[in-house]
Amino acid sequence: MLADLRSLVSVLKFGELRTSGVSSDVEPGAELLTLRVKRIEVHDLDLQTALGSVRAGSVELSNVAVRVPLSQSAEGATKRFPAVTIDELRLKDVSLAPLAVPLRGADGARQRWWLDPLGALDGTLHADIVDAAWIFDADVTIPISAGRIDFNRATVEHIGPDSSMGVSRMGVYVDAPNGRTYLILLSATHVPGAHFERRSGSLLPGWSDDRGSIELQPLLECLLSGVPMGTFATGTRDMVSRTRVRGEFRLGDGVIGNQRDRVVLAGRESGRNHVGLSSAPSGRAIVLTMPELSAADTHWELSGAVVATGALSATLSVQLDYSASTPAVVSVSIAEVALHEISVNPRPESR
Repeated sequence: MLADLRSLVSVLKFGELRTSGVSSDVEPGAELLTLRVKRIEVHDLDLQTALGSVRAGSVELSNVAVRVPLSQSAEGATKRFPAVTIDELRLKDVSLAPLAVPLRGADGARQRWWLDPLGALDGTLHADIVDAAWIFDADVTIPISAGRIDFNRATVEHIGPDSSMGVSRMGVYVDAPNGRTYLILLSATHVPGAHFERRSGSLLPGWSDDRGSIELQPLLECLLSGVPMGTFATGTRDMVSRTRVRGEFRLGDGVIGNQRDRVVLAGRESGRNHVGLSSAPSGRAIVLTMPELSAADTHWELSGAVVATGALSATLSVQLDYSASTPAVVSVSIAEVALHEISVNPRPESR
């Protein structure tokens, strides 16, 4: 575990460290040393890790206990690694960038993802497209209700007759005055969450009785798990670079994550976990803001350790930078975050 931690954290710097209420004791039999610290304060923290850089203006830990086995066990040296508990951890002015978010496990296998809060997602997405492929600048409005995009409610407004959007077995399309244009081409025979258009007797593309719908949770869970669904049509990436988006959404409660790392969101009925979406001023980036992120608990498996927490609350923003030629880069800014009832233990060898 210690070797794993050294490979994870390559640089550790801080400006000031304060501790109070330090004590220690050894259990009868001299098998376990417990070190207790009532309060730890760290300022100007700078970590360089395998996942990216982590910087924090201040870090406060309350009631820290580190338990170190002193005797060699029959199972081997792993039993000598310490276990840590922390009543509360607070961080302010935190930045994490760039972040590597692997969608596959350490062995390269696909991971199953859960995105429960998307099943109750409500909100509206607006997109302003400059010099759109269907001749005119366009103002696109896509309502989302109970995690479902109903293309019968989506609107594409521009000069002249408005256009419409839909989803067929070929992909997601726009029916514009100059004909049908596909934005996304589907290659999979089964697309989770997709309900394809149903046409009337006419074969004309604009005469669909039902333009179809997409349930976001099953579709995105499948995509994150590594199952190929399709690709952007020719010209879509260029159009995205000329698009500015904005939106307000309310997430549901439940698990976000996979078998190793997950967060359980909670607080929808209290008005928490609202998400704001906007384009960054630089252009090729999307910014998500969450003024009141609220979770009931979290679980992480990182570099040989299992980290579990109780309640989490935070104010944060996430920026996703993208381009056609380079992988997407994620950066996170956190004004303040609080975690309660934290435990850190060695990951069982069976895992």
